[in-house]
Amino acid sequence: MDSHEAAETMRLDKKAQDPAAKDVLRVASYHRLDYDLAVIRTSPVHHNQIRHLLTPKTHTIDLNSSLGVLDIFPLEFIHEICLKLDIQSLFRFHRVNRRARQIASASGYYKAVVKYAVEALFVIFRTGMASWYTFSDLYGVLCTKNCEECGAFGGFIFLPSFMRCCFFCIQDDHLPYLLPTRHVRPFLGWRPVPISSRIPMITTLPGVYSLDETKRTGQFEFVLETSAKSLFPPGRVPIIPRLHSRVYTELQRYMASTALPYFDEKEGVIERGVSCSGCQISLEKALQSSGADYDDWDDRDRIYSHDQFMVHFGKCSEARKLWELSKGGTVKPDVPAFVRNGGCARKRYIPDPFGRR
Repeated sequence: MDSHEAAETMRLDKKAQDPAAKDVLRVASYHRLDYDLAVIRTSPVHHNQIRHLLTPKTHTIDLNSSLGVLDIFPLEFIHEICLKLDIQSLFRFHRVNRRARQIASASGYYKAVVKYAVEALFVIFRTGMASWYTFSDLYGVLCTKNCEECGAFGGFIFLPSFMRCCFFCIQDDHLPYLLPTRHVRPFLGWRPVPISSRIPMITTLPGVYSLDETKRTGQFEFVLETSAKSLFPPGRVPIIPRLHSRVYTELQRYMASTALPYFDEKEGVIERGVSCSGCQISLEKALQSSGADYDDWDDRDRIYSHDQFMVHFGKCSEARKLWELSKGGTVKPDVPAFVRNGGCARKRYIPDPFGRR
């Protein structure tokens, strides 16, 4: 994990967070980048450019620009309208002129999302989810700490239902089931209104998915099974078969999720989830001696929030040794290559979000 990413991961409000905890996190924990790369991922190179375009240079409302018929409404009323707009509609309004851009970007929801979740926001647009959810919806997920399925720390968002989830619920198929859209259409017969305008439909992106690094060059369309059933009258819901092709089962969960940090608005903390460097050391020692068991691997792969890690730190002897070697965080101790690489065996190619080669 590079220094810029580490700084973003560990950004803490100094008044609300004990400095010693910040140093312990820096010395004895790391972020599992390989998990982030197993789902939808876009190149971070362009995010600052995108963030710059989304943020106005001044928040002083330009009264010389016209909003047409909307000018008859008080400014507070227009702000309320913006909060009700889906993400795609809000950005259409955002592009009208300078005044519209300033009004659209004035809410706290907008500012937090653009500051902390611009990558997820970009993925939401590219996958077709932007017309189904609002900035307040995304902000709600951003400020949700734990996975809605299992209650563990969740560093991801499952896009079709906009729910916070953890990597292991993605990996172990504990998320709502998705159906290929092309397998739903035959049961609907001829319809003048396309499925995508009636229920959320996610369009996947070419990329490399899962920890097995499976490459997908094509694009696929999926809908939630529960949403597909809502298209039919009660009592006339057909049995839509579930296929067992890997792209339609295992990979679909990765192709419908992306990393999303957790923002604790009260403490001013942005967290992406951390793993224990000491547990990796323990695992490697076990592999070199009598052999590692399931618990050794499970401990190594566990993801913690900052508070959860500090509790674990008190129980992990190898993590405490790292802290002792760091002499209070002033010396950088040697850690395994797995930790230095964020769990990645090698450098991974991340596609250009603009489709350039």
